[in-house]
Order: sequence, then structure tokens, then C-alpha cells
Amino acid sequence: MEDNKKEEVKQTQETEIKLSEEEKAEETKTENSKDQGLPGTSVGLMLLAGFYLVYTGYKLCSNVLAGEEGASWGFMVAGIAFLVIGAGMLFVSGKNLLRRNQAKREAAEQEREQNSQPDAEDAPKRMSIAERARLAESVAEKEAQEASEKENTDTEDSDLE
Repeated sequence: MEDNKKEEVKQTQETEIKLSEEEKAEETKTENSKDQGLPGTSVGLMLLAGFYLVYTGYKLCSNVLAGEEGASWGFMVAGIAFLVIGAGMLFVSGKNLLRRNQAKREAAEQEREQNSQPDAEDAPKRMSIAERARLAESVAEKEAQEASEKENTDTEDSDLE
């Protein structure tokens, strides 16, 4: 009887440990998602802005080199600056886009591995508050039942003497 109590207490402790491990895993996932870079819309806007700056810088430089009217060497400097900034934006946004795609692929592979594992019972189960309350109630009921059985056994033993 005491062994059953110890087992149940041990199981509840193991469940709590598994839950805390799951929470830690979720925290690391959110930290990893922060490391993935910018959100998708920001990456797309950065790509567009980078292409626009590269195009504008090219046009400014080509107009100065072609000797068009109104084109001065100041426009050439601005064009070079636009080319450098646009190329930098394209590089950063491309790197973030590749990082996001790689993270998605890794997540899909991990999900496939988890789904392919037949031992779903071994995986820690996340318990709701209501399930925890029911578990605590059942433990308390078993303890009360064992205590009453022990009292009955003690009274029977005393009656026999």
C-alpha cells in the first residue's frame, strides 16, 4: 500500500519534470526562432528595396557616364552609394531568407521523425490543470481508502485477540 503511494507520488513528480522539460524546449524554440532573422514580410520588403536601390544607383551612374544633361559627379557618388547599400540589403535579406528556409526544412524533418516513431506512449504528455486536479483527487481518495482499510484490519485484529 505504501509502495503504491510512493509510486503515484513518483509518477506525479516525473510528470512535473517532463512538463518542465517541455517548457524549456518551447523556450529554446522561441529563442531559435528569434535567431532565424526577420519575419517573412520584412525580408520581402528588404529584397524589393535592395533591388530598387541597385536599379536607381545603376541608372544614376550610367547617366553620368553617358554624359546626359544635368548629370554631375555628385550623382555618380550618390549612385555608387545606392549600389553599395542596395547590394548590402540584398545580401542580408537573401541570407535571412535562406536561414528561414533551412529552419523550416529542419522543423519538417524533426516532425517527420517524431511522427515516424511508433512509441507515442513514451513521449511526455502535457497535462492540463483539470487533469492534474483529478490526479491529485484520485491520489487523495486512494490514500483515504487505504487508511480506512488499515483501520478495518487493525480493528479486526483487535477483535480476534
